[in-house]
Amino acid sequence: MMQQKISQNQYANSFIYSLFGLAALSLIPRSGISGEQPKEDQERPNILFIMADDHTSQAWGCYGSRLADYAPTQNIDRLRSQGALLQNCFCTNSICVPSRASILTGQYSHLTDTKTLTGRLDPNRDQLAKRLQNSGYQTALIGKWHLKSQPAGFDYYNVLHGQGRYHNPILYEKGMEWEGDGKEYEGHSVDVITSQALKWLKKQEKRKDPYCMMLHFKSVHEPFYGPERFQWLYKGEHLPEPNDLLWDESPKNKVFRGWPLEILMNRFLERPKRYAPPPLKLDTEDPDKRRQATYQKFIKDYLRGVAGIDENIGRVMEYLEKTGQTENTVVIYTSDQGYFLGEHNMFDKRFMLEESARMPFIIRYPEEIEPGTTVDDIILNIDFAELLLDYAGTEIPEYMQGRSFRENLRGNTPEDWREEMYYHYWTHQERRPSHYGIRTDKYKLIYYYGLQRMGHQPDSCWELYNLDEDPHERVNVYNKPQYDEVIERLKGKLKELRKKYKDTADPLKQ
Repeated sequence: MMQQKISQNQYANSFIYSLFGLAALSLIPRSGISGEQPKEDQERPNILFIMADDHTSQAWGCYGSRLADYAPTQNIDRLRSQGALLQNCFCTNSICVPSRASILTGQYSHLTDTKTLTGRLDPNRDQLAKRLQNSGYQTALIGKWHLKSQPAGFDYYNVLHGQGRYHNPILYEKGMEWEGDGKEYEGHSVDVITSQALKWLKKQEKRKDPYCMMLHFKSVHEPFYGPERFQWLYKGEHLPEPNDLLWDESPKNKVFRGWPLEILMNRFLERPKRYAPPPLKLDTEDPDKRRQATYQKFIKDYLRGVAGIDENIGRVMEYLEKTGQTENTVVIYTSDQGYFLGEHNMFDKRFMLEESARMPFIIRYPEEIEPGTTVDDIILNIDFAELLLDYAGTEIPEYMQGRSFRENLRGNTPEDWREEMYYHYWTHQERRPSHYGIRTDKYKLIYYYGLQRMGHQPDSCWELYNLDEDPHERVNVYNKPQYDEVIERLKGKLKELRKKYKDTADPLKQ
């Protein structure tokens, strides 16, 4: 048995208070522990939307990846067992600012003016929080905001500016000067943000109107610094590697160069104090062994950050249980996008490849969702706002481009549900070129138009993956003649989707 496997007693003891509380959830009657609630209150549930940064599905135990036995997500996995898990949930632009804007507005990046990290969400824009607020919900945002402008539509907020910092974070509370100095809080950001969220939730106990709180963690964004109390995790262990970790960074069948672990290795070496201890030590010139050593530090630091998230989700769920809110609260946990954990010898996100574009998503709402539900339908981040407005019984505006998936969660997928999704990543770099594409249940077609703008021939800028035969997207089959009809059909559908989502400008001229 592995010495540091996350089921060991030392780790489990640190979660006893939260796991004990969550274990009791299934024993609570539908009326909760505070007595029968009026029916009119039950019809407008509270909403707790929890989101982490870059917490990819490969690092969730309930998604069953190579890291499932090591991922410290007992509380998250318990939530999944009591609700629904989305297998095919995707962001429409895998980068933090654009994805967060799409979640709030229900629109693609080109319509939110947040196509890249430099984007800013206009506080005058209509969006989810404003709609909920106007319908009688108390709204709050705690933690990472990242959309630059002062948050709007929230009765209360206490947020980081930009990325913020892991240790002793500085938060900006509503009522403070937005461009001022903020207030420093002692501790790790994941603990501080959760404590501030619990503080606000306790103030809602005597209110009769429902609430929607968005609880956004900074973790596990680079530099992957988890709470000090978890730094012992995985010491002396060798964690599983992805099968393509030692892949050549420029394989013949890929059209892009990518973002290899060697870049992270250099960051570890050049800025060691910025990252969690111990520092990366390389005592070999062998490139494969250096890459493997980088991966081991990376994944251990990353999962220690995950441990902090999971523990604090346990804190929040314990509070909901004690206050009788577990049955009438929609609880969602997700991430703003996926992340490469060494797959394709890459880290970071941005690409339309599965590890980057897939958003892990679980939802618990006992009034409607059967425990252990799995949804295979294609769900997008532009759907989130409409789902929450649906739960709130609030009108959904025409400008939103998504669709509520409430019936999908009930097991009643509409017959006209989407069979494909459209993706567009706008930022352009040589290694990470701008691109757009289409994904169905079987195929993924990607057009790296950024390469064409750099002078590449058009036919050398496309990738096609057969997801049935190649779920890890290691073989680009675009130039294989047997796929000519598939490519023609997908290109036609891609053109339709661009028109549907009002993304029709010629990317080569932008």
